[in-house]
Amino acid sequence: MRRPSTTVVIDAAILVAAARGRSSGALLAAAEKVIFVTTDRVVQEARRRIALGLQRPELLDVLDDLAELLTIVPVASLEPVIPRCEEALRDAVPSRNGSMRDAHVLALAWSVEADVWTTDRDFAGTGMATWSTPNFMRGLSEI
Repeated sequence: MRRPSTTVVIDAAILVAAARGRSSGALLAAAEKVIFVTTDRVVQEARRRIALGLQRPELLDVLDDLAELLTIVPVASLEPVIPRCEEALRDAVPSRNGSMRDAHVLALAWSVEADVWTTDRDFAGTGMATWSTPNFMRGLSEI
């Protein structure tokens, strides 16, 4: 198994899971070995899922504490790359849904040459390395 990149982009599902306590230990352990980055839109999406979707506003403070471990990049700074990323996501056959919703995440990953820690397949076929939580943790044990 190859090792994860030294910089890793985190998507909203990972942040939500960590706030719920499902992968917070993994996130905290990994933060000692890699640099975590994400976009401001990912943090907003995680906040929305927690407050409105899960109806667990008490977890917002946990999310805010976890966000302190991340470098948060404004989506506006990625605008020049986003159209190429939307095209790559639209044409990525493995995801099969044509969703371009996460173009900002792909743009960040491309911009900082990072892998993506995610639970979805939207990035499959884009040429970007993605990690599930168990494989990410196994890969980190090699570092």
